[in-house]
Amino acid sequence: MRALLLILLAWLFLLNQGILLNQKEEAGKAEETAENESETAENESETAPETETYTEDAAGPENAEDAAPPQETTIRVLLRNQDEQSYYHQSVQAVYQNMEITITPNSEEGEKGPLILSGQEEGIQVTSLTRQQGHPTYQGNLEIYSTPSGILLINELPLETYLEAVVPSEMPSSYSKEALKAQAVCARTYALRQIRDHSLDAYGADVDDSVSYQVYGNLAPQESTSEAVRETEGEILCQNGEPIPAYYFSTSSGMTSTDEIWGAEEAASYLKSVPCSFDSQEPWSSWQVSIPWQNIQDRCSSYGAQSGAFGSLKNLEIVRKSQSGTVTGLRVILEDGSFEITGEYEIRDFLSPAGLDIIKKDGSISEGGNLLPSATFSLQLISGSEIILTGGGYGHGVGMSQNGANHMAQEGYTYQEILDYFFQNVELVREGVS
Repeated sequence: MRALLLILLAWLFLLNQGILLNQKEEAGKAEETAENESETAENESETAPETETYTEDAAGPENAEDAAPPQETTIRVLLRNQDEQSYYHQSVQAVYQNMEITITPNSEEGEKGPLILSGQEEGIQVTSLTRQQGHPTYQGNLEIYSTPSGILLINELPLETYLEAVVPSEMPSSYSKEALKAQAVCARTYALRQIRDHSLDAYGADVDDSVSYQVYGNLAPQESTSEAVRETEGEILCQNGEPIPAYYFSTSSGMTSTDEIWGAEEAASYLKSVPCSFDSQEPWSSWQVSIPWQNIQDRCSSYGAQSGAFGSLKNLEIVRKSQSGTVTGLRVILEDGSFEITGEYEIRDFLSPAGLDIIKKDGSISEGGNLLPSATFSLQLISGSEIILTGGGYGHGVGMSQNGANHMAQEGYTYQEILDYFFQNVELVREGVS
């Protein structure tokens, strides 16, 4: 009996060990399966396409949008025709994708809507236009619109790329680096202000490529000017968070002007009239031109008819000047009545020295253009013979003197210091950067 009891106990012990062994094997298999599934999931994760998901917390869609990089600012430039007197072209010839194309108002391409030539790495050369560089090549897209008045040509491109073709067209690429950088900031600020002001919305553009806005594409980009654009990328002059119209001009008469010369009752708070002796040795710092009496007499006909004044020219009188000495009021006295011309541009236009010799400070002579070099001048009349104008400066005189900036740079001023000298109550900020 005792032996039978021992056998029974031994059997129960062996049975228990077998159950435990089986449980361990099952656990091992389960663990191995789990490891295989985990590895498979990892492999699938590596090869599966990424998907964007949002969670309902601070990292949700709103913050994801805020974190996205800002879109690059583009600008739309309306290109003037061959003689730069009109926006309308009679035809457009261009080199695109190694082919010469010609578009006229009657072309089939134009009948279906605007023809858009997408930008290409080498740019799009417009052979129907001639600028100082020859046939200009434009980066970005070229849009061609047929209208009853002719063809409109619009170049859309990134703002920074646009500036690379503006800076060398507005300031010699040989000028000092800090002057070029100051020019780049002014050009960028001015362009951005025009974009925000919707200046040429009627044509679907922001600016044109002439002196009416900023000269664009007259010269091809140069390494020194492109470097100035890159080193000041995004930098603009702001007042109260808004870009100012950062005006600039060639050469001062010894004092800069404000927008009062254009009829503003009070100067804009970002402009100031400052002494400028930095460019005093430049050829255009002083000049003289003699205008035949008959030239002015001929111009009086159209002006006088509008004001009810008639007869032969008797006298010219300066009746108003700005703080800087710029003439802003000119009275023209005729035999029967008189009229007044106001505004810097209008006066320069009325006294146009086109085709006449202008003697500059260094004795050199330049042929006069459609506008008087500046509206800072004095008059000497030789009745019936000629009108001698002795003046100073080149351009409207508002904002930054480009030649003044170059001489300041040569003396060691930084571009920030140059800008601070010519403008006031502004801050230099990088657009799109907080």
